[in-house]
Amino acid sequence: MSPQSPISEADYLATERRALVKHEYLAGQLLPMPAVSTAHARLATNAGQLLADQLPDDADGAVLGRGVRLYAPEGPLFTYPDVAVVAGPVQLRPDGHQDTLLNPVLLVKVLPHALPTHFQQVFELYYSIPSVQHVLLVTEYAARVSLGSRNTNGLLSVYGFKELKDTILLPDLGLKIALAELYEGVSLGG
Repeated sequence: MSPQSPISEADYLATERRALVKHEYLAGQLLPMPAVSTAHARLATNAGQLLADQLPDDADGAVLGRGVRLYAPEGPLFTYPDVAVVAGPVQLRPDGHQDTLLNPVLLVKVLPHALPTHFQQVFELYYSIPSVQHVLLVTEYAARVSLGSRNTNGLLSVYGFKELKDTILLPDLGLKIALAELYEGVSLGG
């Protein structure tokens, strides 16, 4: 694949808003989103539902799905997490379109079998967003979840979970994720 000429954020957004197939944008490069398997779709749906079910009805926050575009200015990066949780009012990029999220506290990304090479940069840039406190990386072919969390000093702590009996606790958000529920209906291969 030959390198692309850099494109501007404005050109990317103008094209992306009309596109039927979504792309990520990283430092001037347009990157295709990987295909979504049935397991991937099920995991994203399960994660979103598990998290949404735990938000109080009167909560000032939101659980947003795969269609939400996220912006990390340090990349710059525009990407589509599988789930984004916002605590408090949703803040959108003030560019007249109001379609790009700025303030998630929790991001969930389901990892495909073939991980694109740029994904490592994407994950690192998730943490450049000041509001992000937690990132869950969910493997689609085995019960394996990595949780990256900022500790009280702002440093990153990473934890691994690989048993369906495990439950991930996020006490600062009042959330928990049981792997058995996350992987419900997903055929695991190893």
